[in-house]
Amino acid sequence: MDDSVQFFKVVHKDELTPGEGSLVFAGVKKLAVFLLDGEIFCIQNHCPHAGASLARGTVRGCIVSCPRHDWGFDFTDGSCKTNRRYSVKQYPVKVDDEGWVHVGVPESELL
Repeated sequence: MDDSVQFFKVVHKDELTPGEGSLVFAGVKKLAVFLLDGEIFCIQNHCPHAGASLARGTVRGCIVSCPRHDWGFDFTDGSCKTNRRYSVKQYPVKVDDEGWVHVGVPESELL
């Protein structure tokens, strides 16, 4: 079944700081947004291992570390660098002509 995606305006790109995560809301869904080399990435906010906020984690390059147990996640591809059995969900990002960041969330996740 094809799951359609709904885009939400979440933050202006000028509010993003390289080397830091930003907690955003797409509807009622909490997500983590990161800026790296001018490109914007979005992943689920909660760590699948310990549930901590990845937006509040330490960022080194493209790796965000969970603030609870220091597991590292690559926000460019969702992979976990600490335990390969884990990963985080990625969300599509669009930036409009005015610089607003829009994140796409599958309709099934909004129910």
